[in-house]
Amino acid sequence: MILLKYKELFIKFIFCSILLVIVMLVLSKVFYKKPKTDIITNNITSKIHYDDEITRIDVKYPRFNNDKINKIITDNLYAYIKDFKAHDGEKTLKIKYKLIEINNFVNVQYSINNTLSDIKHENILLDTKKGEIAYINSLYDEEYLKNEIYKQVNDKYPKEVYEQVVNDTINNFTYILNDDNLTVYFNNIESCPYIKIDYSLNTHNNDNQIHKHKYLIFMYNDGPSEYTNELLEVLDKYDSKATFFMTGNKMKYYDKVVLDVFNSKSEIGSHGFSHINLVNADINTIKSEINSTNTVFNELTHNTLKLYTPAYGGYNEKMDRLGLKIVNYDIDTKDWLVKDSKIIYNNVIKNACDGCVVLMHDTYKQTIEATDKLIPELNKLGYEVISVSEYDRIIKE
Repeated sequence: MILLKYKELFIKFIFCSILLVIVMLVLSKVFYKKPKTDIITNNITSKIHYDDEITRIDVKYPRFNNDKINKIITDNLYAYIKDFKAHDGEKTLKIKYKLIEINNFVNVQYSINNTLSDIKHENILLDTKKGEIAYINSLYDEEYLKNEIYKQVNDKYPKEVYEQVVNDTINNFTYILNDDNLTVYFNNIESCPYIKIDYSLNTHNNDNQIHKHKYLIFMYNDGPSEYTNELLEVLDKYDSKATFFMTGNKMKYYDKVVLDVFNSKSEIGSHGFSHINLVNADINTIKSEINSTNTVFNELTHNTLKLYTPAYGGYNEKMDRLGLKIVNYDIDTKDWLVKDSKIIYNNVIKNACDGCVVLMHDTYKQTIEATDKLIPELNKLGYEVISVSEYDRIIKE
C-alpha cells in the first residue's frame, strides 16, 4: 500500500512537472521578444591595423549580422588595401566610416586619408534585404538625378568637364548623404571634384505681402499615378486645390484618374507627352510633345489644356509660341530625391512665401504623406493652398 501511494505521488509529480514546462514554453512565446536583427543597430566596428617602417594602415569598418554584406565590405576593403600596399615608399592609410540608413538600404560612407591619392570619399550602397550591392538609381529617380547633376556641372565647369561627366555613368560617382544635401564626388575627373544637390532652397523673403491672405500654389508633376486619387482626397479634406501637370503617355494609362482630377476642385496642365527635356529641342519636337498631350486630354475630357510646365524645368523660348501659359516653380521640394515626408514637409515650411509655386510629384507615397501634414500647418501660418489658375484669378481682382 505504501509503495502504491508513493507511486501515485511520483506520477502526479511527473505530470505536474510536464504541465509546468508546457506552461513555461507557452508563456515564453507570448512574452519573449525576438532580438532585433536590424543591420544598422547590430553593427560593430572592426579594425585593420598594420604598421612597419614605411607603411601605416589604420582602417575601421562595420560588421553586421549578415555574412553576405560582411563579405562585400571586406572584399572591397582588402582589395583597396592590397593595391595601397603594392606601392613603394612611405605611405599612410586611414579610413573611418559612417552609416546612413534609407529604407532597406544602408550607405557605408568612407572618409579616407590616403597619402598616395587625393580621393577623400568613397561609398558602398548595400541592399540589406537581398544582401548585395545596390546602386544610386535604387534610391533616386535616375533621370532626375542625372539632369540635376548635369545642370550643375554645366553651370559651374567648362564644356570639356561637362562632357566627361555626361560620358561617365552615375553609378561610378561617390554619393555622400547628409541632412541637407547629397554630395556627389567625381573621383575620376580631377578638374571637377564634387557638387552638392540641396534638399531645399534658400528661404524666400516674406516681408512684402501684397494680399490680405497669403497663398501657396501646389503643383504636382509627372502623374497621374496610383497615388493621385489619394492626394485628391487629402486636398479635398482641407478644402484646398492644386495644379496637376500630367504627361500624355500616363494620361492614356490612367484615364479614369484624369477624369477624377478634371471633375475635382483642382486643375490639369500639360507636362509634355513623354517627359523629355526640351531645352535644346526644335520647335517641331516641342509642338509634337504638346499637341500629343492635348489630343489625349481632349479625347478624355472634351476640353483643351491651357497650362504647361516643361520637364526638368527645361525652358526654351520657342515654348512661348505654343499659346499656353508657361509655369515654373519657386520652391523645389526635391521629393523625388529625398523620398522622405519629413524632409519634404520641412523644405516647404521653411521656404514658404506668398505667391510661390511649390513643386512636388504625385508619384510618391511620401509626397502624399507630406501634403497631409503640410496643409493644416500652412493654414495655421496664414497660407491658403490653391491652384495656378485660382491664383491668377485672385491677383487680377
